[in-house]
Amino acid sequence: MPTPDPAGPPAAGTASADRPPVSPVAVRRWVCCHCGGTGLTGDGGTCPHCHGHGHD
Repeated sequence: MPTPDPAGPPAAGTASADRPPVSPVAVRRWVCCHCGGTGLTGDGGTCPHCHGHGHD
């Protein structure tokens, strides 16, 4: 592994003196607001809002 050059720009993924480290953002998928992501109604039928998918 090469020694970093203190005069050069910081390597990707490392924190610099003036910026905090960046954490990855988690990708969030949508969830059906009617069935809560289960794809089913209260009586066990297919959710009419998301057609049984529950989420993306």
